Amino acid sequence: MRTEKAWYWLAAGVLALGLNGAYQDGQMGWAHVLVDRAAASVERVALRGQHFVAMAEVMLGREPHALAHTEAALERVQERMACDRIAQAQRHMAMARVREQLAQAKMQRKMAMVQMKMDRVRAMTIERANRFRDCDGFSKVVVNMPDLSNIQMPNLPDIQIPDVPELNVVVDTESKEPI
Repeated sequence: MRTEKAWYWLAAGVLALGLNGAYQDGQMGWAHVLVDRAAASVERVALRGQHFVAMAEVMLGREPHALAHTEAALERVQERMACDRIAQAQRHMAMARVREQLAQAKMQRKMAMVQMKMDRVRAMTIERANRFRDCDGFSKVVVNMPDLSNIQMPNLPDIQIPDVPELNVVVDTESKEPI
């Protein structure tokens, strides 16, 4: 096992020496480009860090009396940020209230549409039932429906009730047999 590890390490060392020689001779252009880009990125980050340090020294100052002035300025900025957050939260709450009112109006509109269609079906049913009221063998069924306007249904689906077509009804008044 030790000899196998030694051979692996020897192969890795030879490979590293070969790659290093090829790199130094300029045979790996892509590696040179990669190293140059990495060096440029590190240099940009270092310059930006130096810029931030210089800004902090200007803002904070190097003397103790300048530090108090800087702390007061930071407190004012924090107060302004807190006021902006509160205003933003109030706007979000107002938008939520408007969305809720819109949803309620939409639900009321849907309920009114359903009620209107139900009223139309009821009127057509009563009209047709009155035609056959005096017929022998016709049983009359009365259904009492409670008022549905007070029922709260939060997720009521949009119901499409098609119009009921008129049927031509032929009434045979001569025969007395059940329909």
